[in-house]
Amino acid sequence: MWTPISDRHGPTTTHVFDNAYFKNLQNGTGLFSSDQVLFTDPRSRPNVNYFASNNTAFREAFKTAMTKLGRVGVLTGSKGEIRINCTRPN
Repeated sequence: MWTPISDRHGPTTTHVFDNAYFKNLQNGTGLFSSDQVLFTDPRSRPNVNYFASNNTAFREAFKTAMTKLGRVGVLTGSKGEIRINCTRPN
C-alpha cells in the first residue's frame, strides 16, 4: 500500500503537464513515500535533479518512453480486449 507523506501539505501541482513532480520530490513533498524514494535514493537522485531543472528534457524523455511503450506487444482483434473495468477482464 502506498502511504501519503503528508495529509496536511500536499505537493504543489498545476494543471499543466510539466516537471513539477520532480520539483516536489526535491522539496520533500512527493505524494507517496514510494515516489519520494526516487529523490532519497542516490541512484535515482541525479535523474530527479535533472528533470526538475530541465522541463524540456523531461518532456522529451517522456515522449520517448511513451513511444517505446506504444510498441509493446499490443494485442489486437480477437487476441485483445478493451476492458470495461481495468481491474479485471471482461
